[in-house]
Amino acid sequence: MGEEDLAPGKSSVAVNNCIRQLSYCKNDIRDTVGIWGEGKDMYLILENDMLNLVDPMDRSVLHSQPIVSIRVWGVGRDNGRDFAYVARDRETRILKCHVFRCDTPAKAIATSLHEICSKIMAERKNAKAVACNSLQERSNVALEVPLQVDFPTPKTELVQKFHVQYLGMLPVTKPVGMDMLNGTIENLMESSNREEWTPVTMNVADATVTVISDGNEEEIVVECRVRFLSFMGVGKDIHTFAFIMDAGNQHFECHVFWCEPNAGNVSEAVQAACMLRYQKCLVARPLSQKVRPPPPPADSMTRRVTTNVKRGVLSLIDTLKQKRPVTDMP
Repeated sequence: MGEEDLAPGKSSVAVNNCIRQLSYCKNDIRDTVGIWGEGKDMYLILENDMLNLVDPMDRSVLHSQPIVSIRVWGVGRDNGRDFAYVARDRETRILKCHVFRCDTPAKAIATSLHEICSKIMAERKNAKAVACNSLQERSNVALEVPLQVDFPTPKTELVQKFHVQYLGMLPVTKPVGMDMLNGTIENLMESSNREEWTPVTMNVADATVTVISDGNEEEIVVECRVRFLSFMGVGKDIHTFAFIMDAGNQHFECHVFWCEPNAGNVSEAVQAACMLRYQKCLVARPLSQKVRPPPPPADSMTRRVTTNVKRGVLSLIDTLKQKRPVTDMP
């Protein structure tokens, strides 16, 4: 990470971007370049003024980080079990973001760090007051510099929750199209009984649609990044909702749900997440590309991909316009 990424107002965004990149890199092997230690089990121990990473097998210390040297930390917005901190590497002096997927909610780690840092700051403030009479300038340098540390409060992303029933998933041949959705919905409706459907909770966040079993909150039935959600819509029966997820390597999955009293609210929530993602992509584009985008060759991959994305977005908007009256029904 660069020093500019830790500027006020930018640090939480930069850390969360790292969390998202590393948390979902398993879905795309290209994202794993430069990543060390992915998937390695370890203990994170906060002891005195140190953060230690310990091997669970032989109890050896894999990494030791002075807490006062941690610049920023935070909890993932998409998953409350993701935790990250940023510190400068002692050898290379490069700022690095360390990301962890915890077995328990990561808020406990953030809270403990905040308490430890508050204690350290109070102790140093007292030490500074004692030494102020004789060594004021020296104590200012020694005590104030390490206190230039940002202790951000983790931001909570708005998550909409819907209690629905999960009919299942079938592979489809195309990433977009109501024919794909309706075909899958009809297939699953005809091949299953209502008693076989799984009661689930659909959590719709800005970046992720997560489906969790009502019987076991630890069981994630479906987890789809909004960036990989290629199409969505309400079926011929207004209780049915489905979306198509790009699983990579030209494989597409259509997931189907039954909603009560209808699928209108679920559809609008997922639509809002898709539109927000689309707006963020536009804002994130370099200014030079916004002002004067270079036209790609007629047969280039860029043109083909851009055309497919544009067609998918327009189809999605058109579908939602047709289904909009659903939300007004009782």
